Amino acid sequence: MYISVNVIKEKSFDPVFKVRVSYQDQEVSFSDVVVEVLRQPPKVTINYPEEIRSVLPNINVKKLELEILNKIAEFLLLNARA
Repeated sequence: MYISVNVIKEKSFDPVFKVRVSYQDQEVSFSDVVVEVLRQPPKVTINYPEEIRSVLPNINVKKLELEILNKIAEFLLLNARA
C-alpha cells in the first residue's frame, strides 16, 4: 500500500485545509486528488471529491485519514514555530 499526502500551503488556512492525496493498493489507485479538510474542534470533516467517492468503500479509509490528519498536524506545528 502506498499513500502520499501533501498540504497545499497556498490554499490552506486554519480551519480549512486542502491536501493533495495519492493512494495505491492492489485494487485501487488514484493520484493528485485534492481533498478538503475542515478542522472545527472537536470534529474534523474530510470532504472527498466526487471522483473518488465510489472507491472509498474499497480502500483503507482509516489509514488514509490518519495520514491526512498527520500531515495537517505537521503543517500546523511548522507554521506555529514560524
